[in-house]
Amino acid sequence: MDSSDPRLDELDRLVQASERTMRELEEATRELRQLTGSGESRGGTVSARVDADSKLVEVRITHRAMRLEPEELGHDVVEAVRAAQEDHERQARELLGLQPVGEDLLGTFKRDLDELQDAYARETGERLEGMRRTQRSWED
Repeated sequence: MDSSDPRLDELDRLVQASERTMRELEEATRELRQLTGSGESRGGTVSARVDADSKLVEVRITHRAMRLEPEELGHDVVEAVRAAQEDHERQARELLGLQPVGEDLLGTFKRDLDELQDAYARETGERLEGMRRTQRSWED
């Protein structure tokens, strides 16, 4: 088959578009995995940080907080952790271009995105290899 065959050109465009989409998906996933969230209690006595899975990785308690009643301190800790989780969720929504959703929905979406990426990578790899084999057979 002639190398100027329009089918080969179209095949090349499809391969390039698939590879570009895969790179973009990988970049978005990489950015999601690097997100952290930070928050603070209203009084500033407690600050917290969560990781990419919105799990608590750090809590800082000021000296001023040590003068609080245990119940008040507990409230401030919860408030700071929730603020950090909300910050993480807000950043993830911005990155993905999503409207506000509940925390459970965002976690589910992130898991679904990971599964989708894995399936897409597998299928795209298989399709690209099939297209390359076809292209090589046309060129022979």
